[in-house]
Amino acid sequence: MQEMDEFIAMLRDSAEGFLADFQASPGAKTEIAVPRPLNRELWTAMAELGWLGLLLPESQGGLALPVAAAAELAEVMGRYRFPVPYIEAAIMPAQILAAADNEALAAELISGETLFSLAWQDRAGSDAAFAACVLSDGQISGQKSFVAAVEPDSQLLVCVSSVNGPAIVLVNSDADGITAQRSATASGSFCQLSFDKVACAPLLAGPAAEQALASALAAGRLLASAFLSGLSRACLRDTVDYLNQRQQFGRKLSSFQSVSHRCVDMHIYIELAEAVWRVAAESGDEASLSAAKARASDVAQDVCRQAVQLHGAMGFTEECSVGEYLRLALQYGNWLGSAKSMRRAFQSARTAEALA
Repeated sequence: MQEMDEFIAMLRDSAEGFLADFQASPGAKTEIAVPRPLNRELWTAMAELGWLGLLLPESQGGLALPVAAAAELAEVMGRYRFPVPYIEAAIMPAQILAAADNEALAAELISGETLFSLAWQDRAGSDAAFAACVLSDGQISGQKSFVAAVEPDSQLLVCVSSVNGPAIVLVNSDADGITAQRSATASGSFCQLSFDKVACAPLLAGPAAEQALASALAAGRLLASAFLSGLSRACLRDTVDYLNQRQQFGRKLSSFQSVSHRCVDMHIYIELAEAVWRVAAESGDEASLSAAKARASDVAQDVCRQAVQLHGAMGFTEECSVGEYLRLALQYGNWLGSAKSMRRAFQSARTAEALA
């Protein structure tokens, strides 16, 4: 346990240095409403740090760390408003590849040479994963929504249904029959994908496919909660710095009691959000993960909106970093389940536990 704590501390320290350098670089600034391709040079640097293979087993060349370690890294990424789809293109695909026990694909992910995208959601506002995309005679047809990190050379891990039940198949993103509609996000882009008799290769089928997807979604929600917690903390820090500098009526804004009280409330909410995701990291049960995602989503969006207000007119300008915090909070606060849907999932999990 002590060795793991020391390793996590080293992981956080190295991430702090790397992300501080990135945030000071010109590439850290994002644009509104412009879909961005993944920065492959940055992705390669992350691979060299070992971040892409954190959760993969040692037999596949990974570090075999617990998901809690990856959550610590995600929390640091949130503090630096890191606009890169690390959770989407590294952590979640790693859960699928680990279950498939495919060393060749795992090596491609770890090296950063190949991008992997998990295409699981059938339509907006739905948790359905296997229904709308159908596998027949080695080809798939259907649609997938909110697929991140889709590049011309990406490998798509697509959840499909077949005559033998649910399955996960591998598809080249540039294969014939794929149509992509791209939209901008704070971390790059999401794609709406349409498949028309697209050739694929099988990876997982039946209960193994369902369990692998469940593990990927659980890891994604935990890391998103940690990311949002770190994001909230950094947003409040920057806001307090601004309030300590800005003056009105001959006084610093931070000296006004109503402003101070709002900042204290935000700090308390952030502390609670962090405590909840750390409990979820230890327990790993569905109810705790749902609670963590719900609270982190609410807190991040509330803190960032209040930060915009406390910055006054400056908060609405592109020059102010608070807008980047808010865009990331809105994206990750609703991705993999909004606060409202996560509260419903929490209640369902608790009811199932009570009836068991």
